[in-house]
Parts: sequence; C-alpha cells; structure tokens
Amino acid sequence: MNTNKMLDDYATWLRNQYKIKTIDESDEITTPFENMIGDNMRIYVTPLSSDRIRISDDGTIFEDLFLYGIDVTSYARKRIIDKIKERYGIDQIDDILSISGKVSNFPAMKQNLISAMIQINDLSNTKKSNVESLFYEEIYTYFRENDFGGLSGWPAEGKSGVSYSIDYTIPEKKDRPQRMIDFQQKISINEVMINAYKFTDILSGTANKLNNTPTYSIIFNSNVGNVSDKAQKIADEARINLLPWDNKKKLLELR
Repeated sequence: MNTNKMLDDYATWLRNQYKIKTIDESDEITTPFENMIGDNMRIYVTPLSSDRIRISDDGTIFEDLFLYGIDVTSYARKRIIDKIKERYGIDQIDDILSISGKVSNFPAMKQNLISAMIQINDLSNTKKSNVESLFYEEIYTYFRENDFGGLSGWPAEGKSGVSYSIDYTIPEKKDRPQRMIDFQQKISINEVMINAYKFTDILSGTANKLNNTPTYSIIFNSNVGNVSDKAQKIADEARINLLPWDNKKKLLELR
C-alpha cells in the first residue's frame, strides 16, 4: 500500500473538483464542499494590490442560514460564530465573511475561510433536535455572566413523593425567597398545567422548611410562540411567573 501516492491522488482529485469563473474584478471559486441544502459553497478572490488579496464568501453563508430559518443574532449562536471567526482569523463586514493577506498565503487563508464557513453553516443543525439544548445553554450562559448566583438541576421533592429537577434555583437570602426557574423552548397550555402541578406539589411538600415561600418562574422562547390566554390564567392561579426570554429587564429582577 502506497499511502503517499494515495494522498497525491486525493490532492489531484480534490483540485479537479474546483471550478473558477471570473466575475468583474473577482474570481468565483466553486468548491466541492456543500451547504445544508446540498449546494456547493463558493468563495470569491479579489485582488487588493499586486501582492495582496481578499477571499470572501460574499455573504452566502449567513444568507443561507437566514433562508433556512436560523437566527444568527441569538446570544448563543452569536457567541459560537464569534469564536469560530476568532479561531480562523476571519473578518466580518455586514454579513460577509472574509480574510485578507499576501498572495503567497492563499492556501492557508483559503483553508481557514472554508473551515469557518463549514462550521458556521453547521449551525443549521440547531434548527433540529438540539435547538432546545442550545436555548437552555443560552440561558445558563446569561445567568453565569450576569451573576445570578444559582444552581442548575436542583432536586426538589413534592408532597406526593415525586422527585423533580428544577432547571435553575437561586437560594433564599436575607429577605429574598428561594427562586425556582424552569426553561421552556416552546410554551403551551399543556406545559403550564404540568408545571403548575409540579410547583403546587413542591410547595405542599413537608420537606420544604424555608423561611419564605419560594417563587416559581418559567422562561420561554417568545420567538417560538407566545402565551395563550388560557395558559396565562392557569399560570396566574398557580402563582407561576411566565417570562419571555427577550425581556432581559424582567429576567434581571430574578437575581
């Protein structure tokens, strides 16, 4: 087996997958790498001087994510994108990803831009099964960075004997009661009813020996859906605070 020859063959095959077309002062390079819908990614090489060039995606990555229904301005996704850009030395002007340098550095520059494009394109996966975990992580990160001082996954037992796990709990201190907080990607009347029973069960539990009556809040993603009148009525009767994620002023009052 001649691995060196196989690598050479692969390099030759890979080079043959690229296609170049001149558009105005730039060259459009169609790469063999695909976006979330199977289209080939394109990059654009533009001369800046006799020995310097800029390579960009011409805004196609963010445009594709937008058309796919991905909000790249959300707190968690923006942090991910910023880390990717920092790792590969990528600039962003408006929605255009680019990298600039000497012509002699084209191989590394092209590799870094393509790597960043692929990883940012992979945020399309957050529309699917892991969107809820991303929403949870976004809240946890916000709580840490704003010093909420609570604990995640706090266990609580209800009067019924059922054990519950609260997404985030801030212990009671001085005149502030214990604040129990759960997260809900999509709020619904069913979820409110389930959590109303949970909170009532916990409050009725004999193990609850706190000085002040705890409060209970549900943070929900208002970009996915709002609270119905019936759900709000149930929440009010159960003394549950329903807080939209985009109302940061109300969230900060939980601290």
